[in-house]
Amino acid sequence: MRSERAADVEIQPSKNGHARVRLRSPEEIPAARPSVWRRLTQPLPLIGLVLVLVALAGYWSVYSATTKRTPVIVAAHNLQAGAVLRASDLRTAELAGDAGAMAALVPERELETVLGRELAAPVAQGAPLPRASVAAGGAEPAAFTLVVPALRALGSSLRAGDRVTVLATFESGTGAQARAIARGLRVLTVGRAPDGLDATTASVPVTVALSDPSIAAALALANSEGKIDLLRDGGKGSTAPIPSANTQGGS
Repeated sequence: MRSERAADVEIQPSKNGHARVRLRSPEEIPAARPSVWRRLTQPLPLIGLVLVLVALAGYWSVYSATTKRTPVIVAAHNLQAGAVLRASDLRTAELAGDAGAMAALVPERELETVLGRELAAPVAQGAPLPRASVAAGGAEPAAFTLVVPALRALGSSLRAGDRVTVLATFESGTGAQARAIARGLRVLTVGRAPDGLDATTASVPVTVALSDPSIAAALALANSEGKIDLLRDGGKGSTAPIPSANTQGGS
């Protein structure tokens, strides 16, 4: 008798004050014990179940959006403003973020479209490349290639994107004179000396952009008849005057 479920047993009072125990018939049990499905379909439990499902769906949507990784372009080393982007300057990495943040970065699939473009703002090593930091594409600038002894081209420290002043020294029968031929030229590429040559005597090609093509003739003369030295333009001193000098002591 103890193994019977409580819902199948009915206790009734007797006339003499003693309780009577009566087993319910199978026909009476469904009416006395509501089904689980019936309880769940009541208004309040049903609304609660719907709210839980909506909350789970929203959580999953946010989780998926913030954990999905997208391949983007990052700087392989520190890049200065004005640098012309080359393949060696960039690499790819996977980042996660919301749609707005990822839309502001250059994705990996657009790598070819930024090569050869100029940086409008500096980008630190390992930082993603913002779209706003890449100058809009346009016609290629006028350019000129100088042939400079490697040691006079800042040794091996000259990089694409640097700004340089071209100094030329001319020999004459009365002495030598050195003067600035052009200032603030942006370096596009720096070549390498041929293998097997002495680094102290080898020359390297350095291509610079010409915002004013009228200086090309003066650069050509210096390249042919003078000795060229490249001066990297600094920050505050990049506009300081550079007077000419000669072996006569004049100016």
